Amino acid sequence: MADKHHGPGIVTLLVYLIGAASLTGGLSGWVHASGAYAWLTELNTPNWAPAYSLINIVGLFMPAFGVIALWIVQHSGRDGSRTWASLLVLLLLAGMTSQIIIFFSLRDVSTGFVIALGLWVYALLASHLVSRSSRAAGVLLWMPLAWHTFLVVLGFELMRLNNGSGLGPGFTGTF
Repeated sequence: MADKHHGPGIVTLLVYLIGAASLTGGLSGWVHASGAYAWLTELNTPNWAPAYSLINIVGLFMPAFGVIALWIVQHSGRDGSRTWASLLVLLLLAGMTSQIIIFFSLRDVSTGFVIALGLWVYALLASHLVSRSSRAAGVLLWMPLAWHTFLVVLGFELMRLNNGSGLGPGFTGTF
């Protein structure tokens, strides 16, 4: 009788989740400790934007959907597509991390919007392609996709409201 176990077990999932929680917690701590959170709170925001603390909390949980999707693909994805689907999810997780690092390092709302838009396009494509390997994993990626949809809209509004406000790097104008 053939072994039907195709991928990592529950311990691997727990390691993935702990790793994602550690990374997101570390990034959140860095944003607060570096003064980037203070910069963010000085930006003009749209009236409909939730408090940044709520955005931070939701953002802490988004990678969990990605790592669970990764585990599902590795565990039960179609044989010929496990590797590329895993890579797509890993790239999405790396993109989510990079988006935070770049936006808060540069403190530039225009660049932040462009990065959020690019990551949204990638998340749309990745969720579609991953669902071809594992429908459940593809569905789980809808949450980060929905989150990035929100971030794109918020990023556009931040860019629009703060264009030329002197809050980005390299600003040479006046307030």
